[in-house]
Amino acid sequence: MTFADVKTYFQTNQARFADLAWDDPHQLSLTQKRAISASLQTFQRGEGTGGDHLLALADQLGDADYAAAMRLFIQEEEGHAEMLGQFMDRQGIPRLKSHWLHEIFRGLGRPLGLVHMVRVILTAEVVATVYYKALFNATFSGLLQQICRRILLDEEMHLIYHCLAVRQLSPPRNWLGAWFWRQFYRGLMAGTALTVYLSYRRTLRAGGYGLVGFCAAIRTEYARVEAMQRGTAPLAVRGGQPVATAASAGPAGAWQWPSLNVAR
Repeated sequence: MTFADVKTYFQTNQARFADLAWDDPHQLSLTQKRAISASLQTFQRGEGTGGDHLLALADQLGDADYAAAMRLFIQEEEGHAEMLGQFMDRQGIPRLKSHWLHEIFRGLGRPLGLVHMVRVILTAEVVATVYYKALFNATFSGLLQQICRRILLDEEMHLIYHCLAVRQLSPPRNWLGAWFWRQFYRGLMAGTALTVYLSYRRTLRAGGYGLVGFCAAIRTEYARVEAMQRGTAPLAVRGGQPVATAASAGPAGAWQWPSLNVAR
């Protein structure tokens, strides 16, 4: 797989929200609103963060396909934010203008250059893959479930795109340097996961994830992402298998991954 392949996929994926059920009359109950509102506000804000600095770094790289894919990636993220925002508007959930978690991630992503920013983004994307599964299961809204499915489908290619970038753009390191940075990013992942759980456990529990189940799901997702960063590993999305559920999570089979086949 190349950056040109990713760019082509993003280009063909631009009509992904055309058939969402915007005529769905379902209104969230007060209990459901309490369960999801705070986390939905934060994730909606995070999806629409913009990316001027990221785009500037991508342009400086001198790879036209990578830069074009980055623009399309940011457009998809902004599309996610708009879909979630429209759903929130319909449910009377206010949109946030800023959030401390978003500001921290913006700060973490800037100091060390493009590859570091991509790794920080990967951390957020791993959390998103678990969060949107929980959000899917937390309400009876058909429209929100459709939005979650579409975002999760998009996130699969986002993970592949960023793992491909890490593989191709990371500077060579000796074993000690490689070990140090691997532990650093694992620590970032663990700290992010714990922060998200403590902040939004209402949504995660409503979606079937206790602390043990959430940590197990994050560990599984991150191990897959870490493997795809190695040059010999296949770059492929999963398709169709049910998500394993830990003892503290909800009923097995509540979520099915959307199918998408991507040749390496």
